Amino acid sequence: MIINRRNFLKGLGSTFALSAIPGVNSYAYNPFCLNNPNKEIFVFVFLRGGCDALNLVAPMGDRFYADSRTAALRVPENPNFILDNGLDGYDFNIHPKAQALKEIYDSGDMAIVHASGLNNGTRSHFEAMDLIERGLIKKEGNAKGWMTRYFETLKSTSILPAVAVGNGLPSSFLGCPEVTSIDSVKDFKVLGEPYMKQILSDFYKGDTLLHNVGHKTLKTIDSIQNRVSKKHNGNVEDYHPEHNVKYPDEWYINGFSRSLQNLARLIKMDLGVHIATVEFDDWDHHERQEYRFPQRIEGLSNSLAAFYNDMSNFHNRMTIVVMSEFGRRLKSNRSGGTDHGHGGLSFILGGKVKGGRMYGEWPGLATHQLDNGVDLAVTTDYRNILSEILSKQLRSDKLDFIFPGFVEYEPIGFL
Repeated sequence: MIINRRNFLKGLGSTFALSAIPGVNSYAYNPFCLNNPNKEIFVFVFLRGGCDALNLVAPMGDRFYADSRTAALRVPENPNFILDNGLDGYDFNIHPKAQALKEIYDSGDMAIVHASGLNNGTRSHFEAMDLIERGLIKKEGNAKGWMTRYFETLKSTSILPAVAVGNGLPSSFLGCPEVTSIDSVKDFKVLGEPYMKQILSDFYKGDTLLHNVGHKTLKTIDSIQNRVSKKHNGNVEDYHPEHNVKYPDEWYINGFSRSLQNLARLIKMDLGVHIATVEFDDWDHHERQEYRFPQRIEGLSNSLAAFYNDMSNFHNRMTIVVMSEFGRRLKSNRSGGTDHGHGGLSFILGGKVKGGRMYGEWPGLATHQLDNGVDLAVTTDYRNILSEILSKQLRSDKLDFIFPGFVEYEPIGFL
């Protein structure tokens, strides 16, 4: 077999591109894998496409909400879905398909920050996602992701400190030598072992950036394969969640659900996972939202609840944040959907979260209160949410480095 770049990538099983191999996106290789400095675990769930925050957590107490939307695109009033401790005297209902998340909210382990997001007015998916993942509010010459800058402030060792679970590497990890992209624990191996592994090991014995990357990749694969449970025939065992938890397996959710299962497995393998990213896309509902949105919400709710219950032994060490790049317009469009908006919301889950309540400031939905007269205004900068987790849970004092130009951090109080 000819050992070339393409065959090397094929040999990595689930690692499909050089950008998904630890360190290839970095500008200088760091020979030290980083460790959890305080054993905390942070999971960032990104809802790509612009999730409709006004349909997910609806301001029932704001009369302009019902006046602005068709019945099909607003949450029906139901006392079973009212969220206690709303904002500024307003009542809010969570979407009925988010029953599992409401149970976590009611238990006190989930908080909601409404009217939050990227406070620069962009309605471009790509620009908004890129800015949030880089920890910025406007385009600058910073080529690194905010998670990369966070890892640059740490100095210790572990096998798998940063992991992107899914089919690619998000921009939040751009330039990060510590990150590993894993789609499936089962498939994260060198095909053609042990013959191929020995060839690759000999091939990457040098001391250049590429040699170091190849060596570290093989070491990471070995560490995972040595710790994962296997059958007598050497195949990887199926994953068995705690407490008989069942992850959803419907076709429209199984990718996100599988990613959470793989993450749960990696964390339980004691590989030193400190920060992880998971993505859930297809929230851009310009049409047929009445049918598509409830499916996505049910899948999001049931998958996150399964993951959270599966990880019950880690609750006091774990913080999960769910956010999207922006929300949707207040008024529905003529195609049975909603167009790109502005203000969104964030869910924060964890054993140390002061949950069972909403945080932030409700701007109101009257025309003069809306952003540009059409969208929910942003009253809480997304960086303020992330900064509270970084400073209180991950104990970082380098917020000005991680989020360049952000000097307005004030604790929101959800931790």
